[in-house]
Amino acid sequence: MQKPGELTFPITRQNAEAVLTVTDDEIIATMKFILFRMKMVVEPSGAAAAAAVFAKKLPQNCRRVGVVLSGGNVDSEVLANILKD
Repeated sequence: MQKPGELTFPITRQNAEAVLTVTDDEIIATMKFILFRMKMVVEPSGAAAAAAVFAKKLPQNCRRVGVVLSGGNVDSEVLANILKD
């Protein structure tokens, strides 16, 4: 079972205003968009924030957003399966 990091979770809890969640399908769709439109390979966790933007999960009053796309650490078989669909 996955659980938050012992050191990082208390810091996040103290400083975060809110948490947004995205589905695996939303992350995959975002990874495809980034790959085909931006020609960048981004790992799933690095595409999660962009997936929240693409899935319109941000609060309505949100005017400006910065998203960091990170990591290219994607297993070639995982990437091939993502591209199949």
